[in-house]
Amino acid sequence: MKPRLELSIIYFFVLGSGAISTMDFISQPAKSVFLGTAMAVLISMGIMYIYKYFQKASESK
Repeated sequence: MKPRLELSIIYFFVLGSGAISTMDFISQPAKSVFLGTAMAVLISMGIMYIYKYFQKASESK
């Protein structure tokens, strides 16, 4: 992924999670869906980068 796209995805989910949790007019199931999606995306991005890091480290040996 391009660094600019990655950063915008991270900002969207991190800042959006904080913003959506304070909004009272959004129902709890909608908040849960957004927060669950954000968590899944951020965890999968983290796993992808950890995998890339270990792959790069093993190639350099």
